[in-house]
Amino acid sequence: MRDKNTFTIHTELLGGKLNGARNIYMGANSTCHLYVIPREEITLANAINDISGQPAFYILLSSLDAKRKQAYIGQTTDFANRKNDHVQKKDFWNIALIFISDNHKIYGDDVKYLEYLGIEAAQNAGSFELLNGINPKKPNIAPYRINDMEVFFRDIQLLCNFYGCNIFETITHKETKEHLYFVESIDRPAQGRGFYDEKHGKFILLEGSIIANEVVKSFKSISFRNQFIKEHCKKDKGQIVLLNDISFDTPSGASSLVLGRPSNGWSDWKDAEGKKLSDIIKR
Repeated sequence: MRDKNTFTIHTELLGGKLNGARNIYMGANSTCHLYVIPREEITLANAINDISGQPAFYILLSSLDAKRKQAYIGQTTDFANRKNDHVQKKDFWNIALIFISDNHKIYGDDVKYLEYLGIEAAQNAGSFELLNGINPKKPNIAPYRINDMEVFFRDIQLLCNFYGCNIFETITHKETKEHLYFVESIDRPAQGRGFYDEKHGKFILLEGSIIANEVVKSFKSISFRNQFIKEHCKKDKGQIVLLNDISFDTPSGASSLVLGRPSNGWSDWKDAEGKKLSDIIKR
């Protein structure tokens, strides 16, 4: 017996390829369609009537498998034309997610409101680094349209998740049974969190650690630090946040990177009771 909440999501492979352009939609359950178009096939947008000359909410995505996932969220009254600017000026993206209404009853102010909702939701989730320069102001649209667009945006979130993009899903830090140690700085806001892997003699800096924005003059490994931040961190509300657990050869290497200054990790890493790493782990 089918549950009363059961519904079908359809996927059309526009070029017959599993990894190519596709149209994802819910049929009679919603007017929302998601067109997924890889960058190398983006000219298809010119030939799709739902996209060409129609208002759209869209997301440009880096690879979903990248350690540092990036996105740009936007709106337009004609994505077929708007895409040309993004092809010329934005190198980071590999895939475009274009959301339209198949009855073409979404208008310019509506997609501006969807953009506002999308940027707010993605920032709150923190799953991707957003490359939007500024946050749009909340558009002033008719009250009845606000309700319609909030319903439509929930369909956007559903189709986004169905495709496999978690941009609107909040990151949950993995639980660990390891004995945790912490390090922090107040003058250069930083908060590190990690554990010592005795079996391999490594210190593991955990995802979600906040890296200091600045370093002291005596800090020597600036080029390594800058490259590390580029590859493994994201900027979130002015903070540098570690995206994945990273192994360091020494506790000092991890604490120095977090604090932005020379650090003796055996002394600076302390557990929740204030005990130093060196008091618990014998070298």
